[in-house]
Amino acid sequence: MFDYSYNVARIAALESRLVTKEVLSRLSASSADEAVKQLAAAGYGDLSASTCGELVSYEQSKLRSFLFSALPEELSRILVLPYDCHNLKVLLKCCVLGKEPEGMLYDNTVFDAELAYACCRGGEFSLLSDRIAETLNRAYDSGELSTPFGISVNCDLAFYKEIAFYAGNAPEIIKKYVKYEADHTNYVSYLRAFSTGLSADAFKKMLLPGGFIPAGVFCAAYEAKPESIRPYTFGYETHDGITAAEEAAKTSVNAASDALDASTEALLEAEKYEINSAVPVFIYNKKKIREARLIRTYFAESEALWKRK
Repeated sequence: MFDYSYNVARIAALESRLVTKEVLSRLSASSADEAVKQLAAAGYGDLSASTCGELVSYEQSKLRSFLFSALPEELSRILVLPYDCHNLKVLLKCCVLGKEPEGMLYDNTVFDAELAYACCRGGEFSLLSDRIAETLNRAYDSGELSTPFGISVNCDLAFYKEIAFYAGNAPEIIKKYVKYEADHTNYVSYLRAFSTGLSADAFKKMLLPGGFIPAGVFCAAYEAKPESIRPYTFGYETHDGITAAEEAAKTSVNAASDALDASTEALLEAEKYEINSAVPVFIYNKKKIREARLIRTYFAESEALWKRK
């Protein structure tokens, strides 16, 4: 059995250094450069970073390294595979555009970037996994991987299936976590599709299977374009989280994502103190994702102010 005992003390120390809104409000930066330096000096990212992107990338790289050491392989893959999904999207788009992916790929991922790039160039993905290949080989042969939209939806689907596979033998709370993530991803897709006027057929292709809320429910709501999606999700386990996210979405999609993350954390918190459990690592991962989003938002919202100074 995997020994999680080291994680308890390690995560307690790491969580004490999380960047919060209060920490950001105390920054005295008058430019992006100063903000980067102040955050790096406070222990976030690396002192060699020169941009917000470099800060966040460095911190997420450390996070992935921690996940690999703190979890057995089948559970660390559940949390790290979304970064592989990003890499494959970038590599496929580079193949289409004839560009190189310099500086755009995450490190410390499940699949070697060179191997993934070779799969993208050859249109054969079985070297990654049979489950990923099942979706992406078909999409490549049909020409769906020749457009950004086709690349995005098919990679999301392929990697969700891979994640669901690893969740199959996981503890029940982790299986629930993966279902929560599917519903929450589908709701964010709903918001973005709604705001851009995407067709119902295109929206349907974006939806991940396997959540608590059937994809057909999201489709029905999207076609009806109701003032509130709450009646459509009533009775499903993730209803409360989506209700909170719908209220937060009046501010921004990022605020809705924060509400969804809080809902997932509440699910996990119920088993936070179980002996020899992976749950504390999953909670910490969620907090680090929210922290990165918070920092990016801080830089984006401060940019106009810095330009005026």
